Amino acid sequence: MAQRATTMRLAPVETKVDILLVDDDATKRFALKAILAPLNQNVIEAASGSDALRQLLRQDFAVILLDVRMPVMDGFETAQLIRQRPRSELTPIIFVTALDRAETDMGRGYDLGAVDFVFAPVVPAIMRAKVSVFVELYKAQQELRRYRTQLERLVQERTTALTAINRELEAFSYSVSHDLRAPLLSFNGLNQSLLEDYGNALDPRAKDYLQRMRLASDRMTSVFDGLQMLFRLTSGEIHREPVDISAMAREVVDEMRAANPDRRAEVDISEGMTASADPRLAQILLTNLISNAFKFTAREPAARIEIGSEMVDGDTRMFVRDNGVGFDMIYAHKLYGAFQRLHSQSEFPGAGIGLATVRRIVNRHGGRAWAEGAVGEGATFYFVF
Repeated sequence: MAQRATTMRLAPVETKVDILLVDDDATKRFALKAILAPLNQNVIEAASGSDALRQLLRQDFAVILLDVRMPVMDGFETAQLIRQRPRSELTPIIFVTALDRAETDMGRGYDLGAVDFVFAPVVPAIMRAKVSVFVELYKAQQELRRYRTQLERLVQERTTALTAINRELEAFSYSVSHDLRAPLLSFNGLNQSLLEDYGNALDPRAKDYLQRMRLASDRMTSVFDGLQMLFRLTSGEIHREPVDISAMAREVVDEMRAANPDRRAEVDISEGMTASADPRLAQILLTNLISNAFKFTAREPAARIEIGSEMVDGDTRMFVRDNGVGFDMIYAHKLYGAFQRLHSQSEFPGAGIGLATVRRIVNRHGGRAWAEGAVGEGATFYFVF
């Protein structure tokens, strides 16, 4: 006879919380404990105010039921001392008393942090309802503390992992800047020496080969420079401060024009553009976007570049717009990738690192960057810090 396997599911064990019951009358403590029994929580008894304070030194409680009239130290005096202890200064206190409302100084009780008063005769259902509210609240707080502890641990683990990755990136960056660049510089030097010392003895084809090798070496150097730039942008702290984007854009444009005096381009820069950003990184971002605009409008007889901002849905978007060659929006997702190119090296030379640098800078500021364009109709590059 085949035996049928059964799977038993264990019900989750509910964590009990502690309730402190303070009363000098053992009979009343017994009665209140019986009333609270259906809540299925731990009820800890204290026969006096001093006994209650000793219990609070040992553990925390979800709620305290405190008799008002007790010898030596009454409920109000006990509550005052409870509130002086940092760990119990926010613990809910419900005063329980056989005195009538006229004889009870309720104002003083509330000043001492009482959340409620319960007068005799105690109605069991009402007492349980009042206490259960604070029990559930305490459980919710404990759950939040547990989640916070888990989150802090997760953040610490991620921080440790990121620190290790950054160290590896720093080591690789060092390798790029020293171990790989050194042979490349030696290669360039030998290539240049060959052209200078034996150039006249070489036929045109050999000279062409050497020049191609030199160009390839220069492109590789540019790639190394781009890699190092990305590594530097990944590390280090962001120092935000108010930045005059308009003034910074004018400086970048002046530098572009000084480096290319023969270029003619109409540049319109909006006034009053400001942002909270790291000035050094903002300068790099603008330099990359504006240099791209100059590059891709080089074949336009009436090149026009606009640097401005616009408000959309309460969000200030800054942009660099040009009337250059543009791009097909189908390939927009490739624009911000490192070494991704939509145009050939012969058309528009470059390392393909500029927009990747822009995206990295914007991401480090918690912002976003995107582009819109059309082939032959120019492009607009948006960014939000």
